[in-house]
Amino acid sequence: MNRPTLQQIEAFFWTATLGSVQKAADRLSLSQPAVSLRLKEFESNIGGPLFERSGRKLYPTQRTRELLRGAHNVLDAVDQLSSTASTNIAGVLKVGFAEGFAMACLPRIIERLHKTYPDIHPELTVATSSSIEPALQNSRLDLAFLVEPHEIEGFTYVYLGLQPTAWVASTSFDLSGVVTPNTLARIRIIANQPGTIGYRQVVRWFASDGLNPAQLDICSSVAIQAKLIEAGTGVGIMPVPMIEEAVTAGRLRILETFPPVQPVAIFLVHRSDGLTAAGRALVECVNETLIEMQFLV
Repeated sequence: MNRPTLQQIEAFFWTATLGSVQKAADRLSLSQPAVSLRLKEFESNIGGPLFERSGRKLYPTQRTRELLRGAHNVLDAVDQLSSTASTNIAGVLKVGFAEGFAMACLPRIIERLHKTYPDIHPELTVATSSSIEPALQNSRLDLAFLVEPHEIEGFTYVYLGLQPTAWVASTSFDLSGVVTPNTLARIRIIANQPGTIGYRQVVRWFASDGLNPAQLDICSSVAIQAKLIEAGTGVGIMPVPMIEEAVTAGRLRILETFPPVQPVAIFLVHRSDGLTAAGRALVECVNETLIEMQFLV
């Protein structure tokens, strides 16, 4: 008989507490099959079934009720251990965030960081990825979360996921139906400066139909770019999570386009000699926040 793992105990505790494998999966930010597998392994290690099934409902056995208190004590002890460890991680952490990514999720990341690691003090640089990369290379930053970064020797690149992007416009624009490069060729376009992924997305999208935008305004700030688009100054390509609130409020519209705008990859970038304890703590908070927000695709 093998010793149960912490992951198996978590799956058992939350399934028994919530009465549903799916609810346990949601609580643990896992897929339903992953929780089912952990339950199966836990039952094998314990040596017997822990639930009686009736349709989709689960009913705990007498043994389950006996084990539940022990599982609760184990998880409480782990939480206390994590809390104690968190208080020992301290210091200033210099970190860069791509602006569109930061606009959508940075407040929740920092809130989680302060709650879990109150003695870590971030110094934040928020700009386009191309503007942040030199500071990272010159050691003015400890780590960064970038969009489509350039690969440079001596750095480690950890793929986090894809951030959806789309053409967006003020609802004052009459742009119904499928929008093509020819549709937008005479409309003012607002984009990031040359060298950024946002600029390249605009140029490539028009080039797919052999066109160039006739009116192109450049803005170095993604946040101001969004404000200009919302005001009806022009249209542009924006990170979807960043403008969801404005879309829901009816101030912006995501355009249906052909060709579609491709998502962009988000990477954690740091020197290959590793991360500090504070850096690892921030990465943990970022990953947990992104899962909670279902931010990346």
